[in-house]
Amino acid sequence: MTIVRIAGRRIPEPLVALALIFAVTLACWPRAKVQPFNAFDQGFYLGIAYDLVHHGRFTNGYFFAPEPPGTPRPPGMRFTPLYPTLLAGLSAIDRPFSRSMDCLVRSRGKDPACPRNARLPRLLQFLMLDGFFLLVWSIARIVTASRRASWIALALALITAPELLGYVNYMMTEITALTLATAATATALRGIATPRSARRLALAGALAGLAALTRPAFFYLFLVCSLAGFVLAALQHARIVGLRRAAAFALAGSLVLAPWIARNAVVLHDPRLTAGYGPQVLVQRVAFDEMSWAEYRLSFLCWLPDGNGMGNLLFRQGACHRFQWSDEPDNFYAIGNGPLMAESLARAGGWPHMLPYLLHTHILPHLVKFVMVTISLALRGAWVSRYWGLILMPVCLCVTWRALRRRDFLFLATSLPAWFMLLFSAAVAVNQTRYNLMLIPPFALSGAMAIEALLHRHFASRQPLQDRAPAKASD
Repeated sequence: MTIVRIAGRRIPEPLVALALIFAVTLACWPRAKVQPFNAFDQGFYLGIAYDLVHHGRFTNGYFFAPEPPGTPRPPGMRFTPLYPTLLAGLSAIDRPFSRSMDCLVRSRGKDPACPRNARLPRLLQFLMLDGFFLLVWSIARIVTASRRASWIALALALITAPELLGYVNYMMTEITALTLATAATATALRGIATPRSARRLALAGALAGLAALTRPAFFYLFLVCSLAGFVLAALQHARIVGLRRAAAFALAGSLVLAPWIARNAVVLHDPRLTAGYGPQVLVQRVAFDEMSWAEYRLSFLCWLPDGNGMGNLLFRQGACHRFQWSDEPDNFYAIGNGPLMAESLARAGGWPHMLPYLLHTHILPHLVKFVMVTISLALRGAWVSRYWGLILMPVCLCVTWRALRRRDFLFLATSLPAWFMLLFSAAVAVNQTRYNLMLIPPFALSGAMAIEALLHRHFASRQPLQDRAPAKASD
């Protein structure tokens, strides 16, 4: 462990990093807005937590199973269990939070006077966020082996703190999933950097499984990473060792996921991770394929951080309204959430048949358009922290391309999962930046590597010529 001296005292460097992180986040946190519990998707998770506390049953929550008041809802598997279970456990300790949750569910989110108390969940998510920033610092140290680059990466990542602290105040999965996924990445990097050891990769697999139990999208990332591990192991000279390490990752993650899948198989006769939510968000996504090619070109402008204003300025007032979240009946999200969903549901014959119907009717026959719109939606979700992401995304793309050419597996293990999640979210949902917070570590890391290279070049150019010239060999 690296030791630094501050005021004559020897302090472990991770503690210095953590102190800086805590100071920045604590200073920014009071500025983060606290929304009512019926804002965004908070009611999804709070409703399930309420049923866990009051009925001892994991359900789909009041939002998707509107039973009469006081009537226990049936078991469900629309969402994964980790985050609602965490909220349920915290509500048993934090009584004001429990009362706020009860008010939300009993009023079905329609009482504006319901309190917003959630001191313990927000505190826990604040600490998770601090842990996330420390993991970014650690990842940069592992990948670059440079103290300076790790501190630059941390400084760049902390620029996103005001936005991430907004998610700290929401009762949603963003901070928990981000911390678990980043912890899995950091642990996997330690495992990759330690030849022949399978323990860290097993821990990384378990953490990836926990991330999948928080947000279902991470289940597909876990599958892709497991497959990639076996493929890379098969191409190595030490094939047996590589396969053992890949198997440790896959097996540990599968063991974490197995109890929940077994519960679904026994209770609901459906041995899957989730069921029901995927087709609903996919039909919202498919609606965007209805845009014309002129609208498609316009989408790249409208989804920039200040795209609405630029659309109004360069084209006409309201030029971008079709791409936004609003109540206008002709915007794509409203179409997907309204008439297209109703029509597709009727023609498919119910939710169990919705996914095959969408694939065979809306996606596969128009695959080129679907892929093109996916690229546009991917850019919509890439601007994490607005101009911060706009600046660092091309930098990260360049560094990722260079890492592919140089076979820099440590950097690729950091960046490729985030790129996969960006494209996956754009393909299956109406992509948003909050789905792609995993981009923060590779963006900060690539920015730090670029700055480190510039600093190295600058100091090398200032070195005296006689110091830089190689000494002549003596006769």
